[in-house]
Amino acid sequence: MISSPNKDQAEQAQEKPALPDLFPLRDGLAIHMRDSTHVTLEDSEREKFFRLGIAEGHFVAALIETGSPAEAYEACLVKNVKPVAIDHVEKLCKWLAINGMASPTEGAPPTGPARPPRNFLAAAFFWKVPLVNPDRWLTSIVNHCGWLFSPQAMLLGLLVFFIAIFQTSGHWSEFFESYQNLFSSWRWITLAIGWCVLKVIHETAHGATCRRYGGEVKEAGLAMILLMPIAFVNVTSSWRFQSRWQRFQVTMAGVAAELFVAGIALFVWHWCDALPIKQAAADIFMLASVSSLLFNLNPLLKFDGYFAIADASGIDNLYNYGQSYARYFGGRYLLGLNNKPPSLPGSRPIWIKIYGISAALYRVVTVTGLLTAAAVIFHGAGIVLAIAGVVSFIIKPLMMLIQYLRQLKQSAELSVPRLALRLTCLASLGIAALFVIPAQWTWTAPAIVQYDPPATVRTSSAGFVEGVHAVDGDVVAEGQPIITLRNDDLVLERSKLKKELAQLQQEILSAQWNADSSALNDARSRETGLLEQVREVQSQVDKLVLRASANGTLVSRRLNELQGTYLKTGSELAVIGNEDQKRLKLSLSQSDAKQSNTWKHQPLRVVVSGHGAWSANLSRLETRAEVKAPDDSLLAVNGGTLSSVQTAAGEFGLCEPRVNAFVTLTPGQSSKLRTGQRASINIASNYRSLGDLLLSLLGKCF
Repeated sequence: MISSPNKDQAEQAQEKPALPDLFPLRDGLAIHMRDSTHVTLEDSEREKFFRLGIAEGHFVAALIETGSPAEAYEACLVKNVKPVAIDHVEKLCKWLAINGMASPTEGAPPTGPARPPRNFLAAAFFWKVPLVNPDRWLTSIVNHCGWLFSPQAMLLGLLVFFIAIFQTSGHWSEFFESYQNLFSSWRWITLAIGWCVLKVIHETAHGATCRRYGGEVKEAGLAMILLMPIAFVNVTSSWRFQSRWQRFQVTMAGVAAELFVAGIALFVWHWCDALPIKQAAADIFMLASVSSLLFNLNPLLKFDGYFAIADASGIDNLYNYGQSYARYFGGRYLLGLNNKPPSLPGSRPIWIKIYGISAALYRVVTVTGLLTAAAVIFHGAGIVLAIAGVVSFIIKPLMMLIQYLRQLKQSAELSVPRLALRLTCLASLGIAALFVIPAQWTWTAPAIVQYDPPATVRTSSAGFVEGVHAVDGDVVAEGQPIITLRNDDLVLERSKLKKELAQLQQEILSAQWNADSSALNDARSRETGLLEQVREVQSQVDKLVLRASANGTLVSRRLNELQGTYLKTGSELAVIGNEDQKRLKLSLSQSDAKQSNTWKHQPLRVVVSGHGAWSANLSRLETRAEVKAPDDSLLAVNGGTLSSVQTAAGEFGLCEPRVNAFVTLTPGQSSKLRTGQRASINIASNYRSLGDLLLSLLGKCF
């Protein structure tokens, strides 16, 4: 309501606030009246912008001119402008002082508390590192190709993305196969390079669009969230734009640029037949679309999505309004306090209330996730970091709440018994809900298709491949030769031993002729040892011919390419089995294996690329963990999903011991799958409730 200049003087005098006569502001402050509801306060010296309501904006503008809060308030009355609420003027002056916009003057009254000390515990989770001033570079880009950052170009980029999505309809199963070896080491390198390039494109789009409309971009760098780098560019100068749709375009330019790149990557995936290029295109699509949409467009975080909603709705301080209502909601409906509801802008406060409560809940979930991630990812240092987070984000707010409740109790505005009863009831309901909410989650374990049982063809003696008698896919009979090896040293040793044996037999005959019993016994003793050596060497020579150990189909990788190569003892060359008798051998973490009583009797969902998913039951679970993978193809170094490490012998094994388990396949399923084919097993727990799960975890911890 606009105040009237004809108001009764006595009534006006009663409303006149007791404000200090002197409170000058620093030079370099300017007020930009954007529209009839919002203004922007610019601090040009520090290159900062603050969004204010219309009443606060008029008061600060008058304060910049007069330097006196009392005169500024009266000036608002004289200009027939709705002034700031009387009880809010002092808070506004303190806010100006805390943000360093007051100019210290000799004899000036106190301006309120100094800027609160920086929370170094919270800073461990979030801090910024400015690196460059990109303004000159962005100006050059806009001068040469500013049309790339126009609204028409943004719409064209989005159109390309949606056309690419439409073209992929019906091919998504084939597209998702491109992520089978996502955890291989070489692919993580391309993901890291792609992420860096996309972030440069994203932030360049923000900055160039801002520069195109006359804004300044003087800062770009990295923002660290839980020691993870997130690129940023300072486009706060867009706050002085008169058109909120220009600000909206600046906000959405980064996401639009990434979606355009995602569309191009999807077209490349369609048009290119080379597997490495198809996989790289799939990686770029995932980084530029899924991660960008889930992270940058999340309105519950103060990133692109939040500022887009604020600009589209015209509510600049949406987060602050939402948090004020969330605090009111918690105090009023959870603690039972008689709080005054906050004043919300606009004619649609319902969605602002929903946003505030959702953002508050999301913040709790995010903080919990960050603390858990810190403890898990960084181990010992992460535990210290998690403790710092608990102190900063949980203990300190609780202490502030307790102090506030103590003040209410001292002023007789709080009933402690009623508060205790309410909290007890809420805690009881929460605990009861834990034992009602079903606890079921799923996780994935890698698996490999094997014959059941597999008959492995393995070298027992080292040697060069002299002949290959069967190839992949041949049906072989037990005892049939498969590969012949040549080991000249072994044959030479056999000949040498046979020659020594012949000489020794001559000694035995001579001792018998001479009736020398002592020499005869010694020769026969040496003959026994020599015969054993001959038998051992002959056995190794016989094993130079590798034979099928069972009837079935021979499966081997590049068996026909081994001609002339040298094979070490124990080299695995092939497996033999029946096509209608196969099994899945899966690898489980030790923690999953220990909890097997919660899922081993549940149906497991089997997913194999190119086949429909089906359910199966666990047939056997080994009790011993080992660092050898069920199959080398499951290791990340070979395109699988299991982390691997190289041993001193040059072989690759698992980073930590894992437990093997088996799933038996039906004859129909076996005939459709190839031995050596990778699969995924989706496992679901069967905890009755979330409370049962928590009790189980607590029991294991203590």
